[in-house]
Amino acid sequence: NSHCFSGNFNVYIHDIEQSLKIIKEHHNYETTLGYAHSTGGPILVNYLMHRGDDAFDGFVFNSPFLLAHTLAEFALKNSMVARKLFNSYNDMKVGVATTPEELKDTPVTYLGTEVVVSSWSARIWSMHYFDWATRPLYKVPKTLGFAQGVTKVHINLKKVFNNKDTVTTKPFLVITARADDTLDSKGTVSRADWIGPARTEVELNDATHDIFLSNDKDDTDMVVDMVKVWMKNKGFN
Repeated sequence: NSHCFSGNFNVYIHDIEQSLKIIKEHHNYETTLGYAHSTGGPILVNYLMHRGDDAFDGFVFNSPFLLAHTLAEFALKNSMVARKLFNSYNDMKVGVATTPEELKDTPVTYLGTEVVVSSWSARIWSMHYFDWATRPLYKVPKTLGFAQGVTKVHINLKKVFNNKDTVTTKPFLVITARADDTLDSKGTVSRADWIGPARTEVELNDATHDIFLSNDKDDTDMVVDMVKVWMKNKGFN
């Protein structure tokens, strides 16, 4: 989820359309909710800006990447500057991980590229089980193509807001946490206003970036209960 060679999130529109088609062919669901976490946020928002919200009844955004505050995110937001300064390409890596001092004598390489274990991913692995194919233990660098895609969505979202328009008028929940170790929760909540008026914003205290994978089981259980309450309130049974 951190590389987009084209530098344009429009490449994901077809994937979302096909996913919706498969869902409809599988079962005639009464309610369809769009769900996006982190970098999936701008991808879903981009789809809605181009295709509209007719396929959905509502949305849940889990700590969506809607605003940059950290230095790493600043680098992503300024991908076009980097391109001009360094004559870079969309597959150029940003924030490449380096081997910890403790492992410098025994680095792990794959196809000529060093693979660095991610302490963040390892921590999540220690608390939750994942299939090896769905959540790696190693750090995945971002690329300028991905950064450019995010930047374009942020720019277009701002245009929608400045034109006093909306991305969707359907109900949506934005849920994040002050303890987010990846994004700034205040920025996440502030940009939620730009998506549409039928929003519900929840800012937790102790949950992590993925609010469904918090360190403490009680925090995760509370999040699930809060989402259930929101869904019931909106008639999504």
